[in-house]
Amino acid sequence: MHRRLLLLLAAFLLLAGCGHRRDRGENRPQFTGPRQATVQWFGHGCFRVSSSIGLSVVIDPFNPAVLNYPVKPVSIQGDVVLITHEDETADDTDLVSGSPQIFRSSMAVGVDRASGILVRGVRTSSENYSTQSKLNVAYVWSMDGVRFCHLGAIEDAITLSESLQIGTVDVLFLPAGGPPTFTDDKRRQTLERLKPRIIVPMMYATRYSGKVPLRPLGDWLSRLHNINVVRIPGNQFIVSHATLPPAPAVYVLSAP
Repeated sequence: MHRRLLLLLAAFLLLAGCGHRRDRGENRPQFTGPRQATVQWFGHGCFRVSSSIGLSVVIDPFNPAVLNYPVKPVSIQGDVVLITHEDETADDTDLVSGSPQIFRSSMAVGVDRASGILVRGVRTSSENYSTQSKLNVAYVWSMDGVRFCHLGAIEDAITLSESLQIGTVDVLFLPAGGPPTFTDDKRRQTLERLKPRIIVPMMYATRYSGKVPLRPLGDWLSRLHNINVVRIPGNQFIVSHATLPPAPAVYVLSAP
């Protein structure tokens, strides 16, 4: 009888422990909404890509004294900041609030982990040996099942080796009005190698560009063939793997 009571007590304690562990799992916060990322343009080459759980990656924040887009210092919230090249149109981290993790051009070549996501920095080559030629790093990362690539101030077409390092691209941030050496033919070669689903033009002349030498976006768009151009009524859009267009499309955002 005593042995039977001990067995019943042991079984009761075991069931109670299992229930306690199950409750802890059920009470753990879990995200149950749609997996989709938000892309927001602040002007020139500066974007913020935010995940469905609120993680934000800011790329190439600019100096508001150089580019006149209506953005104030310390006004962009970001957890991670990616700098593709070092000049005032791309490396003003004071534009970002908080204490983000910062990756700067040459120091970010290779694979790093930032706030739970993997970021690959790929140094782009250049045939321009003039003193104006600048080091540039393209960044690739995935968020909510969508793979993003920001080319920065790339000067020459992506090479085969670089395209292998970059890999599959769903959303590509592509310079459309500069640098001067990045011609329409080099853009075409880059698109052929990366094969993005969504192309977001950047770094082109607007009323906010100030004295930065850039070409208008229309110059490039007028020479596009067999690519759908979608004009977004605003400076942001939402994207998920399920909503990627079946054929390449150019998403033109409005200035903020």
